[in-house]
Amino acid sequence: MCLFAYRPSILAAVAILALTPGPALAYGGPGLGLGAISTAFGVLGAIFLGIFALLWYPFKRLVRRIRASVPRRGGDPDK
Repeated sequence: MCLFAYRPSILAAVAILALTPGPALAYGGPGLGLGAISTAFGVLGAIFLGIFALLWYPFKRLVRRIRASVPRRGGDPDK
């Protein structure tokens, strides 16, 4: 029997074995887990604060502009 006759099946077996994942043999301790969680919360917090700043500061300027244009009732409280 010739080895070249089984070439496609040998190549397929090698490809399947090469693509199957093996064990990582790595340890992710509590420090790694807490670091990953705090990083995720930090990224989400930064995104939230960025969106909040984009919405809050224009609103704040609008409120100041409206308050400055409305005349106050009553007399001057400093007198």
